[in-house]
Amino acid sequence: MMAVLPANPKVIGSRPYTGNSDGAVDAPLPGMDEIIRQCVKYANGALWNNGSWGIRDMRGKPGSLSVHATGRAWDASNRMSEKHQQANRKSALVFINALVANANELGVEMIIDYAVKDFGRAWQCTRQAWKKYDVQTVEHGGSGDWFHIEHSPAFVNQPLTLIQQAFRRVFTELPH
Repeated sequence: MMAVLPANPKVIGSRPYTGNSDGAVDAPLPGMDEIIRQCVKYANGALWNNGSWGIRDMRGKPGSLSVHATGRAWDASNRMSEKHQQANRKSALVFINALVANANELGVEMIIDYAVKDFGRAWQCTRQAWKKYDVQTVEHGGSGDWFHIEHSPAFVNQPLTLIQQAFRRVFTELPH
């Protein structure tokens, strides 16, 4: 398993990145299910849940446990479909930017944006910034229509009412 990446003392607001160091769980976590509900709600139809918990390896990295297996990651698609007619990248980016701006309060540890050409980009809590990949780093980078979003164990494992309150505080200005 991947070791925890420590916070960077040179980056204001930097926090440790957990990755998959906490190991797999046997079932979806109630806190993560609530985070997904809150994200979908406050994204106002721009995003939908394209998958969360599942015991598996990272795509393209056999033998490396996916953070999805820890119960703390989900894939948020902005692909429009008959069922998701409001989904779109422009509005999804507004929501993702709000998540990033409030990442410490919402326990966000990483967001991977698969759509950015040529190889995708990722935001991480250790650097409090986006990094555009210039080589193939994530499977499907540069060609996906979703965001991979990871939250900290501390945020995911708190009472559901505290998760709901955190989202209400952050998104008071946005329509829902």
